[in-house]
Amino acid sequence: MLKPHIVILGAGFGGTYVAKKLAKYVKNETIDVTIVNKTNYFLFTPLLHEVATGSLSPTSVAEPLREIFAGTGIAICQGAVKSIDLTERKVYIASANSQHALPYDYLVVATGAETNYYGIPGAEKYSLPLKSLSDAVNIRTHVIDCFEEAVMCEDPAERARLLSFVVVGGGPTGVETVAELTEFIHGMIDRYFKNNYSCDHKEVKITLIHAGPELLQQFQPQLRKSVLDHLKEKGVDIKLEGKVTNITSHTLTLLDKTNEVEAIPTATVIWAAGVKAISLDFIGSSNTISNTGRLNTDEFFRISGDERAFALGDTAGALPMLAQTAVQQADVIAHNVIASIKQKKLQTFDFHLKGSLVSVGKLFAVGEVFKKSIQGRFTWFVWRTIYLFKFASSKKRIRIMFEWALQLFFTRDITKLT
Repeated sequence: MLKPHIVILGAGFGGTYVAKKLAKYVKNETIDVTIVNKTNYFLFTPLLHEVATGSLSPTSVAEPLREIFAGTGIAICQGAVKSIDLTERKVYIASANSQHALPYDYLVVATGAETNYYGIPGAEKYSLPLKSLSDAVNIRTHVIDCFEEAVMCEDPAERARLLSFVVVGGGPTGVETVAELTEFIHGMIDRYFKNNYSCDHKEVKITLIHAGPELLQQFQPQLRKSVLDHLKEKGVDIKLEGKVTNITSHTLTLLDKTNEVEAIPTATVIWAAGVKAISLDFIGSSNTISNTGRLNTDEFFRISGDERAFALGDTAGALPMLAQTAVQQADVIAHNVIASIKQKKLQTFDFHLKGSLVSVGKLFAVGEVFKKSIQGRFTWFVWRTIYLFKFASSKKRIRIMFEWALQLFFTRDITKLT
């Protein structure tokens, strides 16, 4: 008798945690599982901003899937999902040199999200996203290049443009990025550029643009004020209620809350203003994708009522697009897949936000844990400890601890990686 074959699309938090929950059933030969992912690694996206600003090396936030699932019997397929046929129960995959159809008995869709540019002219072409490992490396390289070009530039206006850095988005990613970017830049000036090339801190302009009236609007007012004050102390120019209307290779155009137009000369725009579900092609299926772009699911996370196809995380439903959402959903999805196979009762899901933590540079963080507001140095250590133990391997944790310890005492690495 053939074992049911479960195919999991995506190896972010949702897909990886579903696979980890199903691993014991693979080991006892109850089912077969195949993970399909564009890369051969699980990426810890909450720490991408530290790769982009020299605190961590790229490989520190990536764990090879074959390492995570070594000895489990779970198969790994590196490739991009081209289309899904729910009727024939096949997924069409494109790898580096070939395309093939992968049949399944049960499907779990956890393909995640991508950067949302909201149709703003020039945003996709001229800004730097922060969603993948290559994005983080590109930002780091670009910032270093801006300084290398600026110190040789004789045109004052061009030098000012090269030393102007803009982050768009005042949510957790934008706040963490602009805080780390500020420390990265000023650390470079002190160590490498201030004396030899007369690059002064006052020449650098770092701007954070947010469309809302306050940063980190999901937090309590006192935490929002603490973050605002902390960033201002670092020298960040914060523009609230500002709408980006256009981005070119030389300028970001902003419409402020009084409808005044401001043109900001800059060579660097980092886009952290939001994400959207990755679009998927379902062959011959209607009512699969909602008007928000996420997959329609029932109370058991089944796609459009299909008894053998499930979806979770950023891809599906209407729950917050957070890592902890996908991790909590993974338990229910894994249970429901096995329950479907055994024809037992399926579970519904109640989401409980355990809390949120946001780092605002070295030795300062804010957060809400079980509805209690916390901030300061202790919160920063809590934030790092929680994230550290989210990694699967002790080898990875030790490596990150070592890099973090170095960063407390030494200047961040400015080696160009591309």
